[in-house]
Amino acid sequence: MKVLGEFRIRMREQKKLAAQSSKADKEHQQAIEGLKAALESARTAYERMEADLKESDANLLNMTKQLDNANAAQKVAAEALEAANIEKRRLLEEAKSREEEVSSLRKELADAEKAREEAEDGKKEVEAKLANAEADFVANFHNTEAYSNFFDYFTRVGQQEVLTVLRTDHPDFDVKTLEARFPPPDVEGEEDSYDSCKVCNVPL
Repeated sequence: MKVLGEFRIRMREQKKLAAQSSKADKEHQQAIEGLKAALESARTAYERMEADLKESDANLLNMTKQLDNANAAQKVAAEALEAANIEKRRLLEEAKSREEEVSSLRKELADAEKAREEAEDGKKEVEAKLANAEADFVANFHNTEAYSNFFDYFTRVGQQEVLTVLRTDHPDFDVKTLEARFPPPDVEGEEDSYDSCKVCNVPL
């Protein structure tokens, strides 16, 4: 009986151990399944991260290209801006030079206009002096020696020549009326008048 009792106790303990072992195996299996699920999830997450990383690399490469293009465009824009600034400075210098040239030409034009006005005033002054001199000469010509010599020559010599020509070329002309208005001078003094005419250089 004692042996049977011990056997039963041992069997109960074995069953208990077997139950505990089964429970442990079950828990262990559950743990394994949980680890498998976690591993699968981790693998899926890793693959997703790897895909994201590849996409990120592609995006980074694309952004790098875009940045390179932007840098190249910025360089071209900077070169164009520098060229535009150089052209602007050249145009400003040219405009300044043209402005100075125009200012110089305006000054020269003003000086030329002033000189023209002064020359015009001088011309008017000379013309006025000439007109006054001419008027004085005409007004006082009958008092000049040249007029006296010519008048003496004409009355003593020229008149006779004119009357002779009239008698010869125009026999119908009434010379007596002219002789009565301008009577012939005395013969005396004719030579003197002729000589005085030579002195005044009046051609006979």
